[in-house]
Amino acid sequence: MGANKLVGLLASGSLFALAVPALAQEAPVEANAAADNSADDAIVVTANKREERLQDVPISVSVVTGDQLARQNVNDLVDLARTTPSLNNTSVQGAISVRGVGGLSFTRSSEGSVGVVVDGVALASTSNYPPMLFDVARVEVLEGPQGTLFGRNSSAGLLNMVTIKPDPTKTELILHSDVATRDSYTARGVVNLPIADNAALRVSGALSQQADIQRNLVKGDMHRQRTYGGRARLWWEPIADLTFNLTADYTNYDKRGGTPWSVYASTPGSPLSQRLAACGVTVGPENQEGCIDGQNINWTETYGLSGQIDATIGDHTLTSITAYRSQIGRTLPQDVDSTAVRRFNQEVANNTHNISQELRLTSPAGGFVEYVAGAYFFDSKFHGHVQNLGPLLADLGVPFPLGTRVEPGVKITSLAVFGQGTINATEALRFVVGARYGSENVAATSRASVTPGAVAPLGPLVQFRGKVEDSYFSYRLGVQYDLTDAVMAYATYTRGYKGPAINDGASGPNIDPIVRPEIPKSGEVGIKADLFGGRATASLAGFYTKITDFQAQFFDPTAAVYIYGNAPSLTTKGATLTLFGRPAPGVSLNAGLAYTDARYGDGYVVVCAQGQTLAEGCEPIFVGSVQTSTGDDAGGNRLVGSPKWKATFSGEYEAAISSNAEAFVQGDMVYTSKVNFQASYSPLATNAAAAIFGGRVGVRFNEGRFGASLFVRNLFDTYRPLVRFATPVAAQQRDPRSFAQLTGPESRRLIGLSLDVRF
Repeated sequence: MGANKLVGLLASGSLFALAVPALAQEAPVEANAAADNSADDAIVVTANKREERLQDVPISVSVVTGDQLARQNVNDLVDLARTTPSLNNTSVQGAISVRGVGGLSFTRSSEGSVGVVVDGVALASTSNYPPMLFDVARVEVLEGPQGTLFGRNSSAGLLNMVTIKPDPTKTELILHSDVATRDSYTARGVVNLPIADNAALRVSGALSQQADIQRNLVKGDMHRQRTYGGRARLWWEPIADLTFNLTADYTNYDKRGGTPWSVYASTPGSPLSQRLAACGVTVGPENQEGCIDGQNINWTETYGLSGQIDATIGDHTLTSITAYRSQIGRTLPQDVDSTAVRRFNQEVANNTHNISQELRLTSPAGGFVEYVAGAYFFDSKFHGHVQNLGPLLADLGVPFPLGTRVEPGVKITSLAVFGQGTINATEALRFVVGARYGSENVAATSRASVTPGAVAPLGPLVQFRGKVEDSYFSYRLGVQYDLTDAVMAYATYTRGYKGPAINDGASGPNIDPIVRPEIPKSGEVGIKADLFGGRATASLAGFYTKITDFQAQFFDPTAAVYIYGNAPSLTTKGATLTLFGRPAPGVSLNAGLAYTDARYGDGYVVVCAQGQTLAEGCEPIFVGSVQTSTGDDAGGNRLVGSPKWKATFSGEYEAAISSNAEAFVQGDMVYTSKVNFQASYSPLATNAAAAIFGGRVGVRFNEGRFGASLFVRNLFDTYRPLVRFATPVAAQQRDPRSFAQLTGPESRRLIGLSLDVRF
């Protein structure tokens, strides 16, 4: 089916949804009652694109409520890793992994492996800077491949964010503020306005400044990130069985001042080390200082519009979701040489625009077959540039400025039909069958030129144009069985998919520009139990996933260069244990433990770490009889950013202290075992095992209308950077072994005061 035909089909479906009230039949009373008869404390999720009890969903799902986000001071996607044991940061800018698999892509036409969905809209290529986490009902972390229902960029897992729905029954004003040490603060506000008995508008906004992190000793300023955003959501039910949800959101990430990173390891006596010492930097594992004479300013804004229509046809629901999303980012000429001498500046601009349309039909709950089926269209366009300039090789005897300007462009079109059903064979036995068939069309161009002011480029000036098309079939098979009324066991097998990409940096005739799709195949077994009368759910899941043709940077012996392409395989296996809910009056609890053994397959040759020796696995690579380079076969090494063990805990206890007041105490903990940040042998590019604690104590008055609390983050001031990596431009400053790190907002202790008001 061509793109025009499918778009027409989806548009026709949307128009049909608008017209359907004239044909809609009143749903039976029994069906409505069945949807509403769950207990007040029942845990409901939409992991399968329909509302279900968490206990009934046959996949491993962790749930983070909006209350938990607030008590742990989680404002953005990077911080979300503190809430869930299977979720980890692999670098900055929203680069996340689930069960060890994920991260940002090296080429612009490839996306990450963990999808992000907000109110039914897949952010896709704009997910590395998602909307701020404010006025959120919950975040569902879905583990393992989710391609059957959610598509091309969820081959490792999915974050499903659900915002709070407008309420036509009350006018409400909610205000929250945090003021803390290290010049950090947060302010959030929500206004809920009933328009009529069948319509309401909810407007929310947030402003946040992260704690001071890296200091620039040259200028004396700190690196700060200020983020602000807003959302307006209109809910309208003009007649029975027809509902509109219209949403507009905007988020701006602004980072400036300080240094882009800090050097924590360098070679004594090298020009890099001498320059850092002369500026006053003490190189060490907890260093948060640097010296740059240039600027460090970048910003990204992301915004979108979406419209969802839900129409009841008999006892079925027809849903149409139309969305537009855009992301615009700019890094002004940034000093990336880590020193106060001019060596190298880099400027980046990105501009992405996505449109999507989904149409799906959902059957009622409780029948012999419960299903969701639909069609999906996605179109994305990207353009931008990367430009660098400076006397990069001055310390190596080449004093004149070098620079290259690269202008890439990408267009991606995706079409798919999907469906997933549950067959209720008996009252206790159910079978799950799901499939997705789709096509991917990726086109990329790249034009390179000499940067104005440069004498020569940094490398070959590549003019590139490439295109790839692919069709795929993903599926999920499963069985679940109710051992008792409160205990369910399940087993699933899933074949996922991550779409093809184009290596727009291909610089020679021997380099294949086509990056083949990633194919994950995953088995999972688990057991879920309702505890404390259904107020809490415990879940234990074991999994084994093998990915073939995973997209990564590796050494191509034919071309004798490192490129972005397909490495042979990786495997991840392990288990996750979670407990979530309100097990007793006044007690809220979310705890989890994850064991993950994620390793690269043999034949994945990566760049040797700085200073890595032959004994440590850095071996010569030959093309014919000529040594062309060195590399490390990372087969058997743990995946970047993947800890073996991770435990999370967040809880609250509240108790009345008078007829009009209650006191509460909250605590949280995140334990992460050792993490490696390079696929090669690199003992310096690691994070040691650490446990980070936080807590809050406070009071609430007048049924929660007013509240105040004192909080502390990283109680014991345990330094743990976000990520560590080889220092850029160190080799050009004659330093063969230097590493840098990024400090996060919780890398140091933070103490603050929170105020809450609700009218």
